[in-house]
Amino acid sequence: MLAALLLAALAAPPEFNYDEAEVPDYTLPDVLGEANSPEDWPGRRAEIVRLFEQHVYGVAPPAPEKVTFEETEEAGPGGAWWRQVRAECDLGDGKESSFPFRIAVPNGTTKENPAPVVVLIVHPARMNQLGDDLSDSDFFPSEAITAAGFAAVALPAAELAPDDKETFDTKLLAALGWDRASNGGDRPADGCGALAAWGWGASRVIDYAAQSEYLDASRVAVVGHSRGGKAAWWAAARDPRFSIAYSNNSGCGGAALSRRRFGETVARINSSFPHWFCPQFDAYNGNEDALPIDQHMLAAAVAPRAVYVASAAEDRWADPRGEFLSLVEANPAFELFGDRKLTEDESPAAGEQVVTDRRGYHLREGGHGLERSDWMQFLSFAAGVWEEK
Repeated sequence: MLAALLLAALAAPPEFNYDEAEVPDYTLPDVLGEANSPEDWPGRRAEIVRLFEQHVYGVAPPAPEKVTFEETEEAGPGGAWWRQVRAECDLGDGKESSFPFRIAVPNGTTKENPAPVVVLIVHPARMNQLGDDLSDSDFFPSEAITAAGFAAVALPAAELAPDDKETFDTKLLAALGWDRASNGGDRPADGCGALAAWGWGASRVIDYAAQSEYLDASRVAVVGHSRGGKAAWWAAARDPRFSIAYSNNSGCGGAALSRRRFGETVARINSSFPHWFCPQFDAYNGNEDALPIDQHMLAAAVAPRAVYVASAAEDRWADPRGEFLSLVEANPAFELFGDRKLTEDESPAAGEQVVTDRRGYHLREGGHGLERSDWMQFLSFAAGVWEEK
């Protein structure tokens, strides 16, 4: 009993705010800047991405000069054919890196009717729970995904950057010479963090789809839960080839507005997980108002593509209200492309969903987790987005 109480105290320390009445007044940075039209938006979007590189996630590696894929056919659950794939990346200057992922493609997929792709960034603890066989589960319901006509990819994040502050730079970043050991023990202020490395790996799945006759590289969605949701949104903001970006219970550094200081804060996440972000993010510990960006601008950077947020009613640490408000405050970017304005009053009750053109949100009953019911909403939203293509 004592151990359980101690863990609960560590997970939700009393000094962290869970009272909406105590959310401080804040002013969010402007989304549009000088942009006044769809033609202006690519330039403004590039500015926003650069600000996130400099102040939050760090500069991700460039695309490889060449990437090839080795496939092994294997058995798997459901009505799909499965492949274990290894991406072999030529990083230039004689540098190389590789990592695996697994994909299930619906049976009956043809060259004439290639399958859209859903990429789940799986952080290490969850990958261990899935097991080697990736059998159908609530966290990764591969059978439901392939039954909907989509290919399902599980990307093991730790194969790109271990989720550990001591070893996160021992794989992809070491191959590039971007690790601390190769640079006097330090990272530059905008040095790449683990989230950016994970998102870089998700982009390589698009490269794979582009080389496949049976996959549609113009319809690729990236999904992540918790820390994986932070990486998924950042991946889609950086790489315009992603058609849909989903975050699930991603909280601080993901979909939630940092300036609200509700639940997990910038200071807390940096103290616990400094390897997720760039060193410059430390400058905003207890100083969120000094950030030149906030997470509504990350949602905006996905425009005019589709973006979706899933929250859980009891996951107050992730700030469900702040996650929804990021979509609301991204209005100016989506309105440039003719989307309807999303309002604060449309915040749904637990168990409900709201979809406004290219943005979607649902609030699930329960706590922190990725459940089959979340996936059903994701797949329905994707079907609507991709039906229009």
